[in-house]
Order: sequence, then structure tokens, then C-alpha cells
Amino acid sequence: MAIYLEMPKIDPKLGFKFIKNRGDILTTPHWHREYELILLTKGKLNLGINDKQYQLQDTGIAFFKSGDIHYIVATPDSNRFVYQFDMNLFNESMVKDSNLVTRLNSISQVSTFWSDAVNKEMHDILMLIVEEENKSATDMNFIITSLMYHLISIMIRKLPTTKDVKDLDVNLKSKEILETLNKVFTYVESNYQYRISLEDVSGQAGFSPYYFSRFFKKNVGQTFIEFLNNYRIDKAKWEIINTDNSISVILVKSGFSSNKTFYRNFKFQVGMSPKQYRKKYSLIE
Repeated sequence: MAIYLEMPKIDPKLGFKFIKNRGDILTTPHWHREYELILLTKGKLNLGINDKQYQLQDTGIAFFKSGDIHYIVATPDSNRFVYQFDMNLFNESMVKDSNLVTRLNSISQVSTFWSDAVNKEMHDILMLIVEEENKSATDMNFIITSLMYHLISIMIRKLPTTKDVKDLDVNLKSKEILETLNKVFTYVESNYQYRISLEDVSGQAGFSPYYFSRFFKKNVGQTFIEFLNNYRIDKAKWEIINTDNSISVILVKSGFSSNKTFYRNFKFQVGMSPKQYRKKYSLIE
């Protein structure tokens, strides 16, 4: 699968879209014309923006500019909110007079580099938007628009700017990295139920196992085995709460060949046994 163009279904009148994403939602490399903010409310995640890699902790925020190629690899049990907007959120003269596009394109994109005060200010506004989305009141769009105006005014006034502002066109090196990672993500999605060796997956990337291991750790922030185990555990978690299949069936279906490995990884990632997890979160009546 190549890096793809995503076309979010944003209300053209409002110019805004809100999404809730769990940690088991794998976001493979893609881009879109819309701007996007993500707020991590639980757990950790590794993300790539063009040719840069970052890690976010709880309450961290990231900003994707129009045209940025980005991907997200989140830890199990993480949660994040996604806020997408385009220039329809503003009137045309406002965008032009404030030089908004240029100013948005020049700001630092990850909260790791922001002050604690600004990070908290943005976090609080983003959470107010969540509250409005949950209410679904008749005046919701009016309130959300006003909150987004406030948020973006903070971004262009208070966030640090990058000293080296790059064109929206991604350089060849970053495209090659993301294309390779996308091959790996796609291969895992199609084959996680079966045995996947380091030789198998490195062959998909066109690398030796040694070089692939270093490449993956550098660009994703975790080893391939850690990523694969996390992915399989996420699949098992879904089966546990949405089906009445036995745990022994689920662990095999999720790609684990060893009971011991499955239970050890599940307890480490989730903090409880599979049976305890089912009892607490099962959606089967």
C-alpha cells in the first residue's frame, strides 16, 4: 500500500471534524489537505511527521500541517482525540489579512517543545471541545467555532516557530522511509495471525534483518517484536470483549503460538489477566 491521500469528511459549512481514537487504531502513513491536531489523553504514542519522529506522553499535543505525511503508533490502552479543520472554518478575508496559512506553517508541531503554560492552555480548550461534542447541543457548532478561533489564536501568537520552515513537499528520503514503514504495517495487518519472523518482515522492507531492526527502532521508537506483540494484544483485547470465544482460541487467532508468551505480554501491557479484562469490559450480554 502506498502513502495515501486521506479525504476527511469535514462539514464544508463548519470546516471542522472531531474524532475519538483508541490505541488499537493504527494510523499508517498518509496525508491530507486539512490541518489536524491530536490530543493524547492516556498512554504514549510514537508519531512521524515527514522525516521526523517524536514520542508523546499523556496530555501531549501534536499538530499536522496541510500536506504533512504522518503516521501514529500508539501503546495499548491509549486514547487520543483528533481535531481536523480547513480554511472553511474562517472567512476568506480573515485568512488573507492575518497571513494565517504562512503563520500556521511556521509553528513548532509537537508539545514537547512548547511551554507548560501554553500546553495547558491548549489542552483545556481542546477538552472543552470534547465536552461540547458529547453534549450535541443545538448551539454546539457555534461554541466549537469560537473555541477553535481561540485555540488557533494561541497557536499563532504563543507557540514557538521553527527556524527552518520547510516546503510542504516532503523530501525523497522521508517518503522512502514512510513507504517502507507502510509496507511493514500492511504486512503485519495481513499476517499477524501467522508466524512472522524477522527475516520475513525485513524481506518485505528489502533490508537485512540487522539493518531492518535498527531502521524500525529508529523510526518507530520500539523494536519490531514489541510492535508486533502490541498489535496482537490489541487484536486479542477486541476479541475478548466482543466475542465469547475462549481465551485459548483468541490467543491463537491473534497470532500467539505460546500460552506463556500471550499471558505474559497481556499482563504486562494491560495490567490484568485476559479473564479479568473480559469480566471488566465485556460487551457481550
